[in-house]
Amino acid sequence: MNKILVIDDEKNIQVSLASILEDEGYKVFIADNGEDGLEKFKNVKPDAVFLDIWLPGMDGLETMRKMLAGNPLQIIIMISGHGNITTAVSAVKEGAYDFLEKPLGLDKVIFVLKRGLEYQKLLDENLKLKSILERGNGQLAGKRKTSRMAVNRYGKSEYDLEDTEYFTKQKTIKNGNVIYGIGLHSGVKTGMVINPLPAGKGIRFENISENGFIPARVEFLDKTSYATSIKNNVLEAKTIEHFMAVLHSAGITNLSIKINKEVPIVDGSASKFCEFIRKSGIVEQEALIPGIVIKKPLIIGEEEEDGKFIKIEPADVFSVKYTTIYPEPLGKMSYEFVMKSFEDFEKEIAPARTYGFVEEFNKLAQLGLAEGGRLNNFVLIDNGKVLNTELRFREELARHKILDIIGDFYLLGMSIRGKVTAQKTGHADNARMVNLIKESCLKK
Repeated sequence: MNKILVIDDEKNIQVSLASILEDEGYKVFIADNGEDGLEKFKNVKPDAVFLDIWLPGMDGLETMRKMLAGNPLQIIIMISGHGNITTAVSAVKEGAYDFLEKPLGLDKVIFVLKRGLEYQKLLDENLKLKSILERGNGQLAGKRKTSRMAVNRYGKSEYDLEDTEYFTKQKTIKNGNVIYGIGLHSGVKTGMVINPLPAGKGIRFENISENGFIPARVEFLDKTSYATSIKNNVLEAKTIEHFMAVLHSAGITNLSIKINKEVPIVDGSASKFCEFIRKSGIVEQEALIPGIVIKKPLIIGEEEEDGKFIKIEPADVFSVKYTTIYPEPLGKMSYEFVMKSFEDFEKEIAPARTYGFVEEFNKLAQLGLAEGGRLNNFVLIDNGKVLNTELRFREELARHKILDIIGDFYLLGMSIRGKVTAQKTGHADNARMVNLIKESCLKK
């Protein structure tokens, strides 16, 4: 029976939480303040803690810090009826598992608690695996047969690659973090909270106000007209491509991403997302994940001088060459990027911003999209001229298309060795190629 500690000075919260949790089969312990809570924490050793931020004497954040000093992996769910997003963010960044606002809903309490306990179990399993490996009883690196075992048992890879030739370490982040902004298409003020996940869980998007998650996989692809969006029943995650590109380049394979339906557009590029990930810290995990090796050329469209096409062919590393063709003075732009490191991506590709045309912008407005487009987060073009800014690179438009491809291709859930060449294509074409790679290289 899991033990749950509730620390709150409001009797009605104590009673209601205890009632909810005991009905679900948990053993509940109660404390009125931080000092009493710490004492019970040491004696009871609870599996999870519900902790109010506003407590008499020692406040909830200070209490949380002392608990985490004793057990850095403790599941702590912060609760408050007078908090704000900044307070919630502070708690999550310092190690809280999640944050709930009062009044507390039955379904939300149980959902967050069960998810937290599952997370704790996986962390324990990974620590045990690490201990075994350190004693020399298992070697994940080296022999191909052992690597496959590691992926299937601990990485829980959804696919089997018949002829894969390489494996990489799975990665997550060290600390939770948050970033604010507005949605490009919704125009709604929003934020994004990220948290680490154990090996094998994958990249998953969650909505702040709904239970469940959406795996960042091509199977959940929803719309690709003006941005890349994924959907799972009622859950949505829109405009994910820029952040997915950052995760792809950083090699992050396991991450929880909470948003209010749309990823913030920030300045229209991926630079701030790179800073965001660096501040969160990148952590290697013991489990491995296979990579996709392109064995034969695949193409969509006609590869002609001014044609629209995207192809991928065998190569030792992942690279993308993109060509845009627009009226002068923009003219023809071409750029090739070889993804050797996160630093290269951060320098060459991440700064390239979203762009669009006046006539297209008007059409989007009629559709109720691009409500968050601003002069500082969008390169606006008319008759071959940039109207609102100076280009950061001579080939900024081509570089941004490469950014989109890197993000869209990560819906395969693993890295790729192959050379991509594209011209005049967009998200829909990227999605078609991703599905073609999946059909050609992966099997269930």
